[in-house]
Amino acid sequence: MRSRLVIGLLVALACTVPLTACSAAEGLARNALGSSGGWSGTETAVCPSSEAPAPDAANATPDPTPAPTLDPAVASQVRTALRQVRALPAVAEATQTTTNTPSSAPDPTCSTRWVTSNHFASRFTVTMDPDATPSEAGAVPTTMATELAWTGVSLTLTVPADEGHIASTVHYNGTFDQQIPISTSTAVAQGLATLAATPHVTGLEASIPYTMRVDYGSLVIGVDSDDQGVLDGVRAVIDTTAFADTTLHGAFGNGAKP
Repeated sequence: MRSRLVIGLLVALACTVPLTACSAAEGLARNALGSSGGWSGTETAVCPSSEAPAPDAANATPDPTPAPTLDPAVASQVRTALRQVRALPAVAEATQTTTNTPSSAPDPTCSTRWVTSNHFASRFTVTMDPDATPSEAGAVPTTMATELAWTGVSLTLTVPADEGHIASTVHYNGTFDQQIPISTSTAVAQGLATLAATPHVTGLEASIPYTMRVDYGSLVIGVDSDDQGVLDGVRAVIDTTAFADTTLHGAFGNGAKP
């Protein structure tokens, strides 16, 4: 009988941060477009006279979904980060997709002006060599954080199965508006490597939230036995890793509560 042991933590936060929103990226776009008059953003501008025609006199309701464009500075950051990741040891493949979803709304302080907001998002997918070390895997998010100082970035990092361990995947969600110490990212990778080599573990996936608090993230482990001794053994291994402080919830395959 195959069962799953689910690990996670109850998150007590007053608010959430949209992963597609980024003040730094929008600031870059504002600076880049402001000089050409193409950015309305949140900058202070003189409201046109009420006698002056609206910017879109022919259409009183401008298109609320303007054509998306990617700020050159943002695009440059993404290209640099991807190039640096691909140059890291034991990186087998690295790809990324970056988008901008603009939206427009009336400026509440000026009836004749519309404000366009840009919401940048970038998703990196990195696959390591099967024999990559924890320090090599940990270098990926740390390297990305040196180039991408905005929250609209996510990373899916996978170490494929090899002799002696199963595959493991970790998701970094919106954490790239801060430095990621190599000690922290390596500890995460080391914990996954340890659990990937643990007997009876058949599946392994972790998520690190935008706070970079590992204990505020989640860890899902597949276990091929519902024997309580086996499950207790897996829990004991978890307690030796960076995931030791996560709170267990759910139920084991035999119905026992954790």
